[in-house]
Amino acid sequence: MPAENHLPPRPPLLPRWFSAALFRSEKVYILPTRAVITLALILIAMWYAAVSQNNAMAYLLLFFLSSLAVLSMNYTHFNLVGLRLNVLHVAPVFAGSAAEIPIQIINASRRERRSIEVAIDPATPYFIASIPSRGGTALARVMFSSSVRGEHLLPRFILRSVYPLGLFEGRQYRTPAGASVLVYPAPRGHLPLPRGETLSHVELAAAGSGGEDYAGSRPYRVGESQRHVDWRAVARGQPLLLKQFVGTGGTRVWLNWPDVAALPDLETRLSQLCRWIVEAEREGFQYGLRLPGFEVSPSRGDSHRHHLLRALALFQPPAPPNLKSSTVDRRFSSRP
Repeated sequence: MPAENHLPPRPPLLPRWFSAALFRSEKVYILPTRAVITLALILIAMWYAAVSQNNAMAYLLLFFLSSLAVLSMNYTHFNLVGLRLNVLHVAPVFAGSAAEIPIQIINASRRERRSIEVAIDPATPYFIASIPSRGGTALARVMFSSSVRGEHLLPRFILRSVYPLGLFEGRQYRTPAGASVLVYPAPRGHLPLPRGETLSHVELAAAGSGGEDYAGSRPYRVGESQRHVDWRAVARGQPLLLKQFVGTGGTRVWLNWPDVAALPDLETRLSQLCRWIVEAEREGFQYGLRLPGFEVSPSRGDSHRHHLLRALALFQPPAPPNLKSSTVDRRFSSRP
């Protein structure tokens, strides 16, 4: 048997904790701050004084400050490496509004993390003072805004820290996998809500509508039923007002695509429909939506409202027919 097989195994070149941090950590970018320039000028002046006067104490102070600067770079790196980020539930928003992105940061290491900033836009960071060690968590809330409707994948997050001395800035970029935010169309428009129809008692019972608690009055619109007109207010010289009741749902409104066909473009039409949905829900109506290839029966409530707003956010108009291909088909079909 060869003699080399009896040799003991070679020890690792690096300690286990150092190799784990070096080879299995995320990439951290270390950048000097403005304070490094000031420190460098001070160190150059101290070096000149130590050389010109051959002062041992000046050399000692020079090497001590230089060592602190190099060590602070390592501490800045280890302050960011090894953190785990989880994006929590993101509520939908309307176009032009800012969505709040809750991010849970988990620190599974044995080192406490301090002075960390989390941001999508570096101009508006969220500051975290400290994250406890051994499974400690912290919750950051960053803002994301978009003026375009639809489902948007979240951009990358920026983790930033200048801990401990502010000489070096550590940056780490994290891209959330599959996290998205739904952006509804902006509720804008000048068209009035379409005229609704009053539901019968049988339809109200089938819809499960309950009591009739008075909830205030609103201005009367031309063409609406005068059943709930506040005639006492009219007798006092006030304009026509309609009494509102919580839970009645006695009016059914259809929001149809042809009602907004006269508007100039697609986004303006969707914004008008979005405004109608918000207004119908606020008025307590039962409302349905008809789009090309999509129809939802009248109902109400938060889940119904979000279902219709989601349909508007993800709506894509049907593709127009290919006139060129249809002309070619007719040409070939006309041949004997």
